[in-house]
Formats: sequence, C-alpha cells, structure tokens
Amino acid sequence: MQSDFVSIPGLRMHYLQEGTGEPVIFIHGFPETSYEWRYQMPHLAGQGFATFAPDVRGFGKTDKPGARMSRSLLASDLIAFMDAKGIEKATVVGHDWGGIIAFKVAIDWPERVTRLALLDTLCTVWAPGAIHGYWFKAEPYPEEFFAKHHSDFIRAIFAGDTELPPRPLSPWQIPAGILPRWADDECVDHYVEAFRDPMSQFHAISQYRYALPFHVVHEDASIAGGERYEALSERQVAEMWLHPEGLEKHPRFENYMDYGPEDRARRFEKPTLWMYGSYLGRSPSGEAPTTATTDVPKGNPFVDQFSRYFPDLRGQHVDAGHFFPEEAPDVTNRTLLAFLKGDLDRKQ
Repeated sequence: MQSDFVSIPGLRMHYLQEGTGEPVIFIHGFPETSYEWRYQMPHLAGQGFATFAPDVRGFGKTDKPGARMSRSLLASDLIAFMDAKGIEKATVVGHDWGGIIAFKVAIDWPERVTRLALLDTLCTVWAPGAIHGYWFKAEPYPEEFFAKHHSDFIRAIFAGDTELPPRPLSPWQIPAGILPRWADDECVDHYVEAFRDPMSQFHAISQYRYALPFHVVHEDASIAGGERYEALSERQVAEMWLHPEGLEKHPRFENYMDYGPEDRARRFEKPTLWMYGSYLGRSPSGEAPTTATTDVPKGNPFVDQFSRYFPDLRGQHVDAGHFFPEEAPDVTNRTLLAFLKGDLDRKQ
C-alpha cells in the first residue's frame, strides 16, 4: 500500500492508497488509524477497486490541530480529501467512529456517495448500554485515564490481557482473559504507539464530548414531525455518570439519546449495508433486539435507526466482536465485495 499525504484546508492528511478503478474510501474507528483497513484494501484492490484510507484529524499521521470536534467538521474533511484526490463519487465504508463520519458524509453530500457501508457503528441514536458515551463528558476523568492508562487501554480492548481501573475513572470493566485475543503483537504495538500521543487522546475526547451532543427525544404531537428534543449539557450528562447510585439508576438512563436531531428527518436513498458484530445495543432492561428471519434487526431505537435512515438497506451479521474488520477479515472482505458488485439482496 502507498502511504502519502495530501493538504486540505487547514489540515495535512495522511492516507493509504492501493489499486485502480472505482473508488472506495475507508474511514477508521476509535482508537484506530488507517492501519485498520490493511486486510480490506489489498483484497478490493485486487478486484478492480481504487481504495483509500485516510487518518481522520487527530489520529495516526494526520495533523492534530486541537480544534473542537463536530460531525460536520469531520465529514467536511472527507469531502475535502475527495476533492484533493480528484474523486467525484465513491463508495464510503466506515467502522465505529468512521461510520458516524460516513453517515454524515452521506446525509449531507449524497451526490458524492454511490454506496454506503456501515460496520458496527451508528447513525444518530446512542444505546444506553454504551456507557463510555456518558463517561467521555465527565471531565476530567477521560483526561486522567488516558494520560495514565493509554497503553493498558489498548491492550485491554485489543488483546484482552489487561484490567483497567474501576468506575468512575474507567467505563471499560473487562476482566483479563475474558476476551479472545485476536490481535497480534504488531497490531497491538501499532495502536499503542499511535494512541500514546496526547493530542490523539485530546481529539478522541473532543469527538465524544462535543461532536455527540446528547438530546432526549420526546414525543410531541403538537410539533411537525411529532418530536421535540431536550438538549443536555456536558455537565448534565456528567452528572448521570457520577450518579450516587450509579449511571444505571439515573432517571434519564432509560433514554436512547440522539446526538443528531437535525438529521432525523433525512434519508439516504442509495444502497446501504449495515454489518454488525455479535453484540448490539440492548435496552436498559438488558433485552436484545430480535433478528428473526431477517438480517436487519429490529426492536429498539438503536437498531431501528438503520431502517429509518436507509430505505435501500441490507444487513449482515458477523460472528465476531466489535473490531471484526481486523478480527474477521475474510467475512468482512467477502461481504464488502458482494455489496460493491450488487450481489447482496435488500432485506426488510
């Protein structure tokens, strides 16, 4: 793979590139870099696609300017990258935070996106069980945690061989040896080194704290669209995390927060793929959504958001964890290639 840099307004962006043909742009998740796509890019390049994987601002070798993050800013970076590379339209593939960015690109610039693939990610609805979303807004806990435990954090989520501090300092309570180790030493070392940079930690915190402003969605028949939105400040969300009886006992915890209410009435009409791992957003009571005979789960606001936003949706379950592009590259590659070739049926 070719490693190079391109200048966009206010940012020098690093990216990987391989292959020629129809363009496919990969957007990595947190706490990863473009390295995440080392299995997908060669596979698709060998099938006649031009693949690109930038490091998003604040991560990898891309500039870390320290600006306050927003979904619009991160999405506009991707459009500027496409402009700089002379890419008029592309399939956009995003995992985790990369999916949040990819969604915003597709919703705001649908004319630039031919297909959209979202891998273990979300659109605008946050699942209550993803408790790190509350923790990130509770300054100074994330700052102190990453300053002291950035290496342990990477080892815990990628290798499963390290335990992290208890709440409220950390939301990740993963006993050592519980998770299967799929990441090799090279993978772990890459992410440890990349996340060692305090400015990468700063941008990660800024993404979660400011680019995902939580809103409570209230049904209201008197308003066009039938909904009104109650914006919560970072302090209000932090108070949920620090509730004396625990986050789960806070009266707002049962809500599926929405961080993009301005997009809730919008739709992306082109072919969309949603791939999801073995864990999905559960309800506050612990109930899992149902899959029945369809590949598109239904049953709570988190999983229902995909059918809401994408009329031309197909789904694919992957029997692996959250990082399945790296943990299960073969099924990821096969599914993406079938989607790109139009061989995946739409599922309702």
